[in-house]
Amino acid sequence: MIQLFACDLDGTLLNEAHEFDEIILNAIDEVIQEKKYFAIATGRHMHKSHDDMLKLEKKDIYTICMNGAVIFNPDGEVIYKKELDKIVLKDLLETFPFVNFECIGMENVYIRKSREEHLKQFEQRSIWNKAIKKSKIESFLKDSIFDQGNEQILSHDIMKLNCRVDDITQKEQLLKYIDNHQDQIVNAPFDSGAFEITMKGVNKGEAVSWLAQLLKINEEEVAVYGDGGNDLEMLSRFKHSYATSNALDEAKTAAGNIIGNCKDYAVPDHILKTLREDK
Repeated sequence: MIQLFACDLDGTLLNEAHEFDEIILNAIDEVIQEKKYFAIATGRHMHKSHDDMLKLEKKDIYTICMNGAVIFNPDGEVIYKKELDKIVLKDLLETFPFVNFECIGMENVYIRKSREEHLKQFEQRSIWNKAIKKSKIESFLKDSIFDQGNEQILSHDIMKLNCRVDDITQKEQLLKYIDNHQDQIVNAPFDSGAFEITMKGVNKGEAVSWLAQLLKINEEEVAVYGDGGNDLEMLSRFKHSYATSNALDEAKTAAGNIIGNCKDYAVPDHILKTLREDK
């Protein structure tokens, strides 16, 4: 019997507009009404400034964000966090001055480039080009602080680094650096074109397991859903794991169980079906 449902957002739980809607929210409500637990497990930072864009009403749910670096309880309180070590972060920033890192803290995103430079790069990213209308991009970036120096960034607790590197040589250099520092950091991007860097041991699988232990739930009573590269540890860890049909091949392999497409509400439908079967 499933006691905890944990779902990735983009490409998994959310609709084609990358938002919650009535169908999705009703499925979450059903989980709560059945006295089960529901958790979001996302690479997003879930800053408060983005709540209105997701259109997520206040729900009695847990939020695992930044690929597992932070966990919030239903009251919005931080119950777990693991920030990047300052020495490690300093070395990354100094070794790669050309990389436009998004340095993600608890409340803001700190960026070395100017607003204009970052906005131009942001608009070119394939997933957000499809997901966000240009009129909403400014809203998406309203938690970002630009023109930041290394020392300014290091004065904050940074949980995760996001970036894309178009230059092949520079990309190979960053990949090699990460490979040489596997004892300190991990890169778990949602697709092969991105970087999502956190401290070693931070991943969605560990975070969901930590939450299950907190809630005194056996891992066999957990169902997880995902579609991307940052879901692999979560999908491979749990017996009841499901990838959407639109997922990366690696995610499908890790999950072993493939359900329908996210645009057809495959995850809400599967959650409701599971609840009915468990009665």
